[in-house]
Amino acid sequence: MNPSVESAKSGRSRKVTRIVVVSVTILILIVASLIGMWWLAKQKAERERAQWKGPALEQLARLSITSEEIRRELDELKAGPTPNIDLGWTHEHTLLMTNGEYIIYGYRHGASGFVDHLFLAHCSDGRWLYSTYHFCNSMTMVRVDEPPGSIADFAKTYSAREFDGKSDECLKKTWPLNK
Repeated sequence: MNPSVESAKSGRSRKVTRIVVVSVTILILIVASLIGMWWLAKQKAERERAQWKGPALEQLARLSITSEEIRRELDELKAGPTPNIDLGWTHEHTLLMTNGEYIIYGYRHGASGFVDHLFLAHCSDGRWLYSTYHFCNSMTMVRVDEPPGSIADFAKTYSAREFDGKSDECLKKTWPLNK
């Protein structure tokens, strides 16, 4: 065989190999960069949720049935729909169960795509609940649901768990449930 033909084949082979190696290297760098950006965004979302938790728990601890705002909300919920307003069983800070139990809540709607939603609640029976269920902004999706019969029914329906009202336990994931 002619040496110049062999040299040309060998040169093409090295060129193809170089192109493959460079392409694979670029692909690996892109994937590693995407994974790094995802991890950083996830860490940021977790930090923001943890920072929101403290002030939200303090506010919920101050709100109670003796609070004028909570009393007004409960009265409006108990009165039922009016021509001007239909709150269903949800209000800005309170949820009213059909058995008369109520929940005073705070909610953070995470918008990062991670499970960084956080619902914190102080119940009329003294218990504290948390959930990462996606309630949507202003509890919009929950308003169309039938009101739960009790706090226990609410907890079951919306993946809420009891906690001590202080600890970081409330930052654990409750929803979506792993199947």
